[in-house]
Amino acid sequence: MERFAATAQRIAARPAKLEKIALLAEYFRALDDADLVAAARFFSGTPFAARDRRALSIGGRTIVAVARRIWAFDDAALARGYRDTGDLGDALGALVAPPRDTMLFRDRLTPARLDALFGDIAAAAGKRSSRRREVVLEQILRACNDPLTATYVVKIITGDLRVGLREGLVLDAIAHAFDVEAAAVRRGAMTSGDVGAVALAAKHGA
Repeated sequence: MERFAATAQRIAARPAKLEKIALLAEYFRALDDADLVAAARFFSGTPFAARDRRALSIGGRTIVAVARRIWAFDDAALARGYRDTGDLGDALGALVAPPRDTMLFRDRLTPARLDALFGDIAAAAGKRSSRRREVVLEQILRACNDPLTATYVVKIITGDLRVGLREGLVLDAIAHAFDVEAAAVRRGAMTSGDVGAVALAAKHGA
C-alpha cells in the first residue's frame, strides 16, 4: 500500500485530468492481477465493487479508538488536525508513530491483502461482530508503517480519497494503461458494476 499511497498523493497534487490519468495508468500497469482488482476499486472510492452489498460498518469513532490504542496520540492533537484538514485520514496520518521494533514480523499490506482483510471485517456477524471488526481494523492499521499509508488506508475505509478522481477518470486510466478503447471500458463497468473486474479484463484483453 506504500505505492498506492504515494501514487494517490501524486495524483492529488496534479490539477490536470490527463496528468491524473497518466499517473494512475502507470501505477495500474505495474500491479499483479490481485492488486490491480483491489486498487481499481479503492481508487474509485469504495472498498468493494459497486454491485457488492457488503459494507465495512466501521464509523469514525471506532477508527479513532483503534488508532489511539496503536499510536497513543493526544485527543487535542487529533482535534487540531481534523480542524485543519477536515479529513480523518489526513488528521490521523499526521499522528502515526513509526514501529518501535522494525525487526518484528509485520503484515505486508498490499491492495490485495487489504481487500482480504476488508472481507474479514464485512463477514463479521453475531454478538461479537463489533469486537471482531475492531481486531481486524487494528491489524490493518498496525500494518501501516508510515503516515502516508495510514492516511490513505483510512481514506479508503471512510470512502473518500479526496484526490480529484471520480470513477470515470479511473476507467480512463484503465483504458490508457492497457491500450483499450475507453468506450469499451465504460460499457464493461456499466454492465458488471465492478471496476476491479473491468481492470482485470482490460489487462488480459478479455
